[in-house]
Amino acid sequence: MLFVYNPYSGKGEIGMALSDILWRFTVSGYDVTVHPTSAAKDGEVFISQHAGEYDMVVTSGGDGMLHELFAGVIESDKDVCCGYIPTGTVNDFASSLMISTNPIEAAETIVNGKFKQIDAGVFNGSVFSYVAAFGLFTDVSYSTDQGMKNILGVAAYFIEILKSMEPKRIAEASVHAVVRMDDKEYEDDFIFGFAGNTLSVGGMTNIVPDGALMNDGLLDCLFVRTPSSFVELDRIRQAILMGKQDVPDIVSSKVRTVEVISEKEIAWTLDGEYGGNTDHAIIGIRDRAIKIAVP
Repeated sequence: MLFVYNPYSGKGEIGMALSDILWRFTVSGYDVTVHPTSAAKDGEVFISQHAGEYDMVVTSGGDGMLHELFAGVIESDKDVCCGYIPTGTVNDFASSLMISTNPIEAAETIVNGKFKQIDAGVFNGSVFSYVAAFGLFTDVSYSTDQGMKNILGVAAYFIEILKSMEPKRIAEASVHAVVRMDDKEYEDDFIFGFAGNTLSVGGMTNIVPDGALMNDGLLDCLFVRTPSSFVELDRIRQAILMGKQDVPDIVSSKVRTVEVISEKEIAWTLDGEYGGNTDHAIIGIRDRAIKIAVP
């Protein structure tokens, strides 16, 4: 087993559980190579270079570490089993698959040998694990102070989200774009958009279109039009709170390909990490690209 972990993820609690995790892997018959990450993309590069030498690749950290697991394994072009021990603040992907946030329980899941084939996303040629998004509050995960995350947990995200719903922030986030989803096209001003393979985004399940699955070969997409009045803004808030996408302010669909062409470059987030600025994004899906341990 190759075990790659981020020692600084969340509150750094992986350090306290590390001995117990490695003991659990070892008594289950694994010879474990341990690689703590030292910089962004360090895990992705190491996994891509060495995945083929192992029967199992496991990572531990937040959604960014999960991103590196997906990208590294797919770049290696090796059919290797994967495991994930979530130690981030929100852990959207883990909650979607009901993987425990207790490190010892997550390790137990990995050695139990039950796996699920999961789709992976592709953003302008780059692999992501569960979400590509732009607009309001999409920078919360990487712009929120780590100390604030450690103290407040998920609440830190919602504090930042509430700030982003101010009229000034809405105006700043608005972008004119053409959104093409398979054979349909929408041109409008948008304040938020995402294409993903998840059951929650930022800890919110109501924002994901109904019927979302993680291995159906489809992206679950949602785009929110810029409100022109407080009435429209309130309607959007209520729709998101109630998990309803059948309002004129929201466009949602399940598709294989999404193309977003904007008048100006916009910042995207991939799996909670900064994904770069672009005015032309093509987002697709790789069917059942990752075999990951589940309860």
